[in-house]
Parts: sequence; structure tokens; C-alpha cells
Amino acid sequence: MACYFTISVEQPIALLIEKARKGITSNGGSFEGDTNRGTYSIPVPTGTIRGNYTVTDQEIAFEITAKPAIPTCKRIEKELRDYLSSDQAVRLSFE
Repeated sequence: MACYFTISVEQPIALLIEKARKGITSNGGSFEGDTNRGTYSIPVPTGTIRGNYTVTDQEIAFEITAKPAIPTCKRIEKELRDYLSSDQAVRLSFE
């Protein structure tokens, strides 16, 4: 099941991409990409979330290409929105 959503951001894209890279890789995932597009893989307790992103202006479009039954697409979107909008060093968590 694929999931699609777009997140509008106000921070510089380069900073958000680096934040995502650190958050994903610190949780044992992989992240390949730049300020235009990329791919990622995020381990969760029930499996792995895989997807890609593309950047246009101040929006990041996400496509989740593979995921376990849990978490839902809405949960993934909420976690990514919360993580990217936070100024704190919070962890990306899908538990």
C-alpha cells in the first residue's frame, strides 16, 4: 500500500534534509538524497517503512512505497510532520 502526502515547510530545505538524514540513520535506517529528491528506509517494530521524497520550493512530497500494516499512513504522516516542525532534538519514533 502506497501513501502520498506533502508537507509545507518554512525552514531551509537543506537543514530539514540533514535533520531527516540524522533522525533516520540514528534509528538504524538509511537515507540517500539531496535538496531535490531522495530515498529512505526506516525500521519500525513491525517491519520497515520505505519511500522517497521530492522537493519543490518549500514543499516536500513524500511517497511511502512499502510499509508494514502498522503504522498507518496517517500515523507516518503525523510523525514526519511533528519531527520536521520541531525545533527540539526529538527522535523520529513510530512505536
